[in-house]
Amino acid sequence: MRKVFAIAVVAGVMLAALAGPGGAQVERPRLTLAVGGQPLYIYLPLTLAAQLGYFKQAGVDVNIVDLAGGAKALEALLGGSADVVCGFIDHTIEMQAQGKAIRMFVLYDRYPGLVLAVTRAGQARGIKAIADLKGARIGVTAPGSSTQFFAEYLLAKNGVPVDQESYVGIGTASTAVAAARRGVVDALVNVDPTITILARGGDATILADTRTTLGTLRVFGGPYPAGGLYATPSFLERNPKTALALALASVRALHWIKTHSAGEIANRMPEQFYQSDKGLYVASLRENLEMFSPDGRVPLSGLQTIVKVLSAFDRSVVANAGRINPQAAFTNEFVEEAHRTLKF
Repeated sequence: MRKVFAIAVVAGVMLAALAGPGGAQVERPRLTLAVGGQPLYIYLPLTLAAQLGYFKQAGVDVNIVDLAGGAKALEALLGGSADVVCGFIDHTIEMQAQGKAIRMFVLYDRYPGLVLAVTRAGQARGIKAIADLKGARIGVTAPGSSTQFFAEYLLAKNGVPVDQESYVGIGTASTAVAAARRGVVDALVNVDPTITILARGGDATILADTRTTLGTLRVFGGPYPAGGLYATPSFLERNPKTALALALASVRALHWIKTHSAGEIANRMPEQFYQSDKGLYVASLRENLEMFSPDGRVPLSGLQTIVKVLSAFDRSVVANAGRINPQAAFTNEFVEEAHRTLKF
């Protein structure tokens, strides 16, 4: 405990030196960060960094705006209403195909944690396997989000035409649970704690699962990094100290996750994240701890897997293959500097 306390004190001193008086050395002391489903485990490091005060200690006042899904968060970035996004890295490849550049600079999740499951309504229609989803109503966080990418990839992989299904935006957490239980959709793609709540309540049966390393390899055939912080290259170039501050806070949060139990982590989350069942939240989180990146670095091999996966169903990626450059989709420079500063 003394060692952990000493590390925290040293980190605090270093961050105070970085921020300077009133955060004067940081180009953007206040910024807006969009996220599509903040209560989900995949974005837990973001909330933890905020709850522990790491962003403010790094000299940045972060206004977190929670939206219905990753596609909405991306729209906020491209439209100028958000400076940074906490979302999935596969959007960086999708945007390259459209001639737009965004770049991830901190990785939160080693794999996506996405799950495809059939609801009671879908089971009543006779859906028992992915191949049965032709013409189904599939719930996603928001149309165009990574949850839809996942569904389309699985359908294409199983020989199901990806343009014959209807995708319904059902959001995350409590709204997704309610939609599944009301029979609004036949199947859904979501993450924990949503999936655990539905599965344990008998409201959904799992067909594909990437909540573990093995499950991810089975589905994608390689590493598939997921959530983290991304921004436009111009933002990173104009605001390098701000990006470093965000990386410092994020790396500290990831280190905190590694050194604390699921119960201790849950105690730092807003109460509404539990969806009225903290015991289930903690138990489910314990099963998902393997998902979080140990250091915040983005692996190039994972981006290569993402290109292969998107090429299986995304016509834009296939048609604009010449624009795709996995190495330009991320940078580890800010995370590397954060590790040198923090000495983790």
